[in-house]
Amino acid sequence: MWSDLVDAIRDEDTQHATRLMNAKDLKSALAYSMKEFQKFMGKFRYAVTDFPSQVSQKGVLVAATLVNLKREAIPVGVLNLVNKPKIVDKGAVIATCEPVEDIVARPQEFSESLCLPTFLGNIEEFNEDQRTAVRELLQEFQILFSSSDSDVSRCNITQHRINIGNHPPIKQYPRRLPLAKKEEAECLVKEMVDS
Repeated sequence: MWSDLVDAIRDEDTQHATRLMNAKDLKSALAYSMKEFQKFMGKFRYAVTDFPSQVSQKGVLVAATLVNLKREAIPVGVLNLVNKPKIVDKGAVIATCEPVEDIVARPQEFSESLCLPTFLGNIEEFNEDQRTAVRELLQEFQILFSSSDSDVSRCNITQHRINIGNHPPIKQYPRRLPLAKKEEAECLVKEMVDS
């Protein structure tokens, strides 16, 4: 979201309304800045649009976005929150535009899953080149390995198929084995594990 990258000054004197130039169906609505907003284009290059609270009460939501003031028209994303088409009257205030003082890139935070466990850093069987190669390989494929108990679940990286020939798959709900068959099933599983 652009608002995460921008620190905007929220000052009542610098807020200016963005209005529709003519009535439009909200499915394709674009808002354009008023001519009075042009005087701030020399001072600021970017601005952040936000919507007044009374607009959302009418079933319309306006996206907060970063806009370039050097453009002739400032597009504003509008979302209709109901299933019926909405018409916004000409001159209706649908968003406010606030100049941006400074654009600040937020430093990326690295999660612990990106770091290798300490026992992988001290592999004594390998020389330094081999350790580097193993470390790079593990970092490249780190999403394949579990880093905690919370990330153990289904995997969508690969897909397995069971060949059942021409027979259509049988759809059944999973259920417990009856007690009479449980002992036999445990013996069969143990036999498969041992072999």
